[in-house]
Amino acid sequence: MKFKSLLITGMLIPCVMEIVACGDGSDSNPLTNGSNGNFVGLKFPIVLDESLHKFSISEESRHDACVVDSGKYTFETMTDTHRFEREYGFRGDTLVIFYSDGDVRTYGQIFVGGKNGQIKNKWRMINCEYVQESNSLNCSNTSRLSSRLKNTITYYDFTQDTLFTSTTDLNGNAIDVYAPIEDEYDDYTRSSFMEEIFEIIVHTNEGIGLSGYVVSPWTAFWESEGFDAYVQKRNIVINSTDKTHVLFVIGGQNFEIEFTKAKRLQYNRGSYIEVGATLKSDNGVCVLDYMSDSKMTPEICKAENANLMNLSYTYDSNDSLLYYGSDNYHIGNTAEFRDCIINLVKNKNTEF
Repeated sequence: MKFKSLLITGMLIPCVMEIVACGDGSDSNPLTNGSNGNFVGLKFPIVLDESLHKFSISEESRHDACVVDSGKYTFETMTDTHRFEREYGFRGDTLVIFYSDGDVRTYGQIFVGGKNGQIKNKWRMINCEYVQESNSLNCSNTSRLSSRLKNTITYYDFTQDTLFTSTTDLNGNAIDVYAPIEDEYDDYTRSSFMEEIFEIIVHTNEGIGLSGYVVSPWTAFWESEGFDAYVQKRNIVINSTDKTHVLFVIGGQNFEIEFTKAKRLQYNRGSYIEVGATLKSDNGVCVLDYMSDSKMTPEICKAENANLMNLSYTYDSNDSLLYYGSDNYHIGNTAEFRDCIINLVKNKNTEF
């Protein structure tokens, strides 16, 4: 896993979808007041070359992690400095900051509101990409945007040696980019997670093995784009439904599910998630209780909690090993919930 940069993952290439999580990070270049007039936000040192339409930028990123070394678990704050270059160009009065697909300059983030041909202005980021191959804009479907992107506006203000970034709400009020935002998506019975539950039941009916199948409660906050088509294809009968409760029939067996809790707080990078659900049939009851957090804590960073962490190798911006450990954790009974669903199915032809 690569140590992630705020500018790389959150701004110059904005995280339009939060499934992955845009990386965890507790701090970066700090909030500043009065550093550029009445500016409140973040600032990054840059070297700007207007003749070549390029700039290089530096960012120091920090996040908390549980570092594992020779069996010892230590809570530490990890630091890395990212340095990278960006090319830019203008399409009429629109600023395009390019990023590459491999070694080819393919896409660009779109900014508006500045002065044509002059990058040293204040620019507003919009949720569109410039596609160089087709010389066109690809704008995000607002229903797929995170609450943070839907409800905030990000500005870039370039000077010769500094990039100022700031964020406001839709009314123009300055906000802390690190303040968590609660997700607005609440149609959990039409989510990707609901499809996962359907899939377990359908596969069990059809005798398809589910060994290694992982339940992903965080996808309760992902809208399923093809939900109706999926239900029809799988011959699932929906008898009644609202955003948290649904009665359905699969293979002649009645099921009922209710989402008892669902919460996602989106950090600038990463998120805190809680999902609770109860699935019933005439063959029993299954209860899910799950939470995850992309902010590590000293209380979790202990050897006895190793099964709660996603231990992996993390590398810095120079591809050197930074640490082995985890910057996130989860608590829940997802495996037991999956097995319980399988046991609810009467026409059971699968082994797991």
